[in-house]
Amino acid sequence: MINIFQNADASLVKKSASQCLEKILIENSGKKILLLLSGGSALSLLSFNTKCLGNHLTIGVLDERYSTDPKINNFQQLSATPFFTEAEKRGCKFMVTKVKDNESIQDLALRFEKELRLWKKNNPKGLVIITQGMGPDGHTSGIMPYPENKNLFDKQFENNDKWVVGYDAVNKNQYPLRVTITIPFLKLVDISIIYISGKEKAGVLNKILSEKIPQNIFPITIIKEMKKTFLFTDITISQDHAIKKNKVEK
Repeated sequence: MINIFQNADASLVKKSASQCLEKILIENSGKKILLLLSGGSALSLLSFNTKCLGNHLTIGVLDERYSTDPKINNFQQLSATPFFTEAEKRGCKFMVTKVKDNESIQDLALRFEKELRLWKKNNPKGLVIITQGMGPDGHTSGIMPYPENKNLFDKQFENNDKWVVGYDAVNKNQYPLRVTITIPFLKLVDISIIYISGKEKAGVLNKILSEKIPQNIFPITIIKEMKKTFLFTDITISQDHAIKKNKVEK
């Protein structure tokens, strides 16, 4: 079930999502945690009390833009935040996806995959917690929609042997070269904090909540299959459809 928290006040929704993430980290501070963070607007959710951070926590990004430009690469953007500085001070570990010299997109994908699998092997009872967003086209993480080619979508993102894929989305995004976690990995995630804001996303969000849409059309539909999700939005949700709705209070 998706737990939805809605309010027309976007700043209040963002604050509530941030507080939810903080609460989850505090409640699970006695466990090993892998925290994978979305880039873009989702980085704004990291403005909470960092006392809940510590050496039990490993931090990385949910998907990576394959670029050496620090203004494009998601991990480098994360590393420039006050949150990252505090996390370093508190002894957190990091899955670094900064592109190395002469490292190909496939090399980076393989390195990321190896680190994820090693963490899971070393922490079989650990929790995987992520933040997640959605683009106006219905993409989530670096998983782009392929309504024109389901076979290609399935090959890239539905392969059960792949937790990470590096690929060229060509004309589907401003940043087409991506190294992203896949749908099989998203199904392993224990808790996801989903933040979706903006009127331009209303049509897609209501459609995926009210209808059964193939993931190659709107990849964000994966949230209906994930273990535990908390969706925070300033978009008016038009119907229930087996979801738990809550109003974000001031």
